[in-house]
Amino acid sequence: MSFYIVSLFFTGISSILLGGFVFKRDRPANISLALYTFAVAVWCLGQAFGELSPAKEQVLFWTRINLSGAIFIPFFYYTFVNAFLGEKKKIITYAGLLFCFVLLILDTTPFFISDVSRRYVYRYYPVAGPGYLIFAGYFFVMVATGFYKLVQAARNSVGNRRNQILYIILASIMGFGGGVTAFLPAFNIDFPYLAHYFLPFYFLVAIYAIFRHQLLDIRVILRGGLVYSIITLFFTGIYALLVFSFKEFFQAVTGWHSFFATIVIVFGGVILFDPLRKWVQGGVDKLFFREKIDYQKALKDLSQAAVTIFDEKELIDLVTKTIKEKMRVKSVAVMPHEADSQGFELSYKLVSKGVLFGTLNLGAKESGEMYTEEDKDLLVTLANQMAIALNNAALYREVLRSEKLNALGTMAAGLAHEIKNPLASIKGMTQILPENIADNEFIAKYSDIVPRQLDRINNIIETLLKIGKPQSFVKTRVDLSKILLDLIKLIESQCREKKIAIEKEIEEKVFVEGDADQLMQAFMNLILNAVDSMPHGGRLKILNFRYRVDYAAVEVSDAGSGISPENLKKVFDPFFTTKEKGSGLGLAVTYRIIKEHKGEIEVLSELNKGTTFKVWLCIKQKE
Repeated sequence: MSFYIVSLFFTGISSILLGGFVFKRDRPANISLALYTFAVAVWCLGQAFGELSPAKEQVLFWTRINLSGAIFIPFFYYTFVNAFLGEKKKIITYAGLLFCFVLLILDTTPFFISDVSRRYVYRYYPVAGPGYLIFAGYFFVMVATGFYKLVQAARNSVGNRRNQILYIILASIMGFGGGVTAFLPAFNIDFPYLAHYFLPFYFLVAIYAIFRHQLLDIRVILRGGLVYSIITLFFTGIYALLVFSFKEFFQAVTGWHSFFATIVIVFGGVILFDPLRKWVQGGVDKLFFREKIDYQKALKDLSQAAVTIFDEKELIDLVTKTIKEKMRVKSVAVMPHEADSQGFELSYKLVSKGVLFGTLNLGAKESGEMYTEEDKDLLVTLANQMAIALNNAALYREVLRSEKLNALGTMAAGLAHEIKNPLASIKGMTQILPENIADNEFIAKYSDIVPRQLDRINNIIETLLKIGKPQSFVKTRVDLSKILLDLIKLIESQCREKKIAIEKEIEEKVFVEGDADQLMQAFMNLILNAVDSMPHGGRLKILNFRYRVDYAAVEVSDAGSGISPENLKKVFDPFFTTKEKGSGLGLAVTYRIIKEHKGEIEVLSELNKGTTFKVWLCIKQKE
């Protein structure tokens, strides 16, 4: 057997092994590359068997087999390029496949190959018919189109992705550079046939790219192959042991043959296979893929946690930090709307209910590894959950704004009186001013009363502005006593109208760490909730005091109808309310604000006796 034939067999068998190695059912790029290598195998092995055939008719038969593989090589190369680049060209793919089958039918006729004859140094070589010329044109068009797409993609890619594409281009040049020589002798051009000599180099480049630059996601293949190899060895060992036992012991005593061992191993395999697979899979993952499994679990947990976060900045910080730490990514950025994502390896649009909230962009991994299909699937899930969370955060901001406006509306009547009374004083003093312009005593009284009344109006308006302005969490040293006193001033007139007596025990100069605006909203919700619970009058008690050394305590008590035991555990749930026109968000917002301040809140209530809300916040010592 000549070196030429040996090289054909070597290339053909190598193609089959590589195709089986990379094949993965749910990965289009893997499938296309596997089919491409199988087509190469048919091409090489058909030619090898043709060289070994003694009769001309047999050579012609194997030549047609050889060319049946060659027909599909450019098609599967083109589909591999499309799948690898993430393009879906269904119409072109179906048209190309149909054309392949047309050529396959022509391959059986003299229109494609009319005969085989001695050419150059070859014993037999196909004599091209008109159909072969069509095949050659189709071959070059498909390969050139795929090659052009790779070159364009390489220009627009960076990092490891660019390296992957460059290796495919290099492998393509080696493989098809040699493959071109296969056409020349068929058209009476004497030139050495070099295709099968170039193909091993093509495979070496492909294998290097697969392992070094993770051209395809074979980690899953290796993982699955390792698991099933261990299970196969296990059952093989058990089977051998059972056969030996039956032969040496049971057959002598009972007359049973090793056939019973086969029955036992089949039934045992059916029962034990799945639990054994899971057990072995867990062991293999822990031993060989621990880091990957850990970060995939972290991403899954992050996806679930993301939808529970209502603060946009907190959500983005958590996502970027987790991805960076767990996946060891060089750069992660969440960009607004359609921002330029060039320079990143992956980019996912954050879309929820048709609204684009931005893009999640990931740079290259620190290790230089590519993102596997499992990684991408997890990141797609995370991006979807993140988009939902951003949508929830936007809705939550609107709800907070609405709740705040509702609270301001509730206070409106009382505030009108608070402003109207000082305005009446100012108006009265101003009306009689011309008559008393020379009265020094009146002027002194005027100078005292009017500024005080204006200050009173100004304080009310400032408090309203604080409550009404957009939330932004800014930690400072906050005078809790002042917040409570300001809120009491705002509700005094409303309480008088409803015949609610206010009892206050406010310890002065109690400072806590937090955001003054948010704390004002939290306590405003508690106070208004207490006022609403006493439509026919009652007693509202507000007090604050230092609790132990490090905490400030606030209590808001009412003498309303109380809360039933079954509803008591639901009072802080969003949208839970017993009021006819309530939104059910006031106490939920208060609970969130207190928790964000690392505080505690609890509620005590008895039916027909009243309710008390207790809040504890960390004291901020003077710096």
